[in-house]
Amino acid sequence: MKINLFKIIFIIFIFFSSKVYAELMFQDNFPKNMQGIWSDDCASEYQVFIISNNTSMWIDETYVGFNFSKTTKVEDWSAYKWGELDGSYYYFLKRDGDNLLEITAPDDWDGIDYSFLNTSDYSTYEKCESIPSMYQIIYGEIINLMNSQLIETCNNDQNPANCINETFSFLDVSQDEELSVAELTRAARIAIYFTFIDKRQDEDRDIGFATYTTTSLIFPALSKILIGNYDYDNSNTLSLKEIYTDRVDTLDYQNLFKENLKGLDPEELRKLIDNLDFLKSLMLN
Repeated sequence: MKINLFKIIFIIFIFFSSKVYAELMFQDNFPKNMQGIWSDDCASEYQVFIISNNTSMWIDETYVGFNFSKTTKVEDWSAYKWGELDGSYYYFLKRDGDNLLEITAPDDWDGIDYSFLNTSDYSTYEKCESIPSMYQIIYGEIINLMNSQLIETCNNDQNPANCINETFSFLDVSQDEELSVAELTRAARIAIYFTFIDKRQDEDRDIGFATYTTTSLIFPALSKILIGNYDYDNSNTLSLKEIYTDRVDTLDYQNLFKENLKGLDPEELRKLIDNLDFLKSLMLN
């Protein structure tokens, strides 16, 4: 009888232990002492690892990735999840003096055994003073998004109006409470960037960069058409009030916008936009 009871207790223990991996709750921002610009060699300027409150970005010569993620504490490490089209990967960060250590969970990790955290098989990054100028030129708009309050507000603020207002404020570079052609085009470039992010194939990356660049030439004309449809005061710009006109009283657009943006899965977004074949056709023809 004692043996049977022991078996039951053991099975229950294994069951709850196995749920730890599935129920890791990523609820915390990246620790302040981990936020910033990192690289395994800042002087070489060929690689950069950027961490903000709840996003991270990796850029090197062969790969560019952007990730939305919170963290959770596992022993003295901060764990976070990185989403890719082919699945999710788990990483663990820890400060070691002036350096940042990172360990990747094994491919066959069962979510229970954390013994790999005690090994020396980790990457070491040093704190950098700035982002390499070439990457800043190419990805400056995305990096600016990381440093803004937009993602934090739309994911955590319960008032949907605050999400919309923060989005408009982020797009309103000139801070004149109006969106110009250039500001709408900038928004389009950011959207196009997410279409082709995390592309490892050279062909896909080439198409992505070409689309990203060409947007600057094509979208100004489309922006003028968009403004022409909603520019009720003939200012040649678009205000938040003009966007709301004829909509707020009939439909709850604020909550609709908030619910679609909150909890946005980058994998699903990329899959959805990848189905827009006309973008690739446009660049290949």
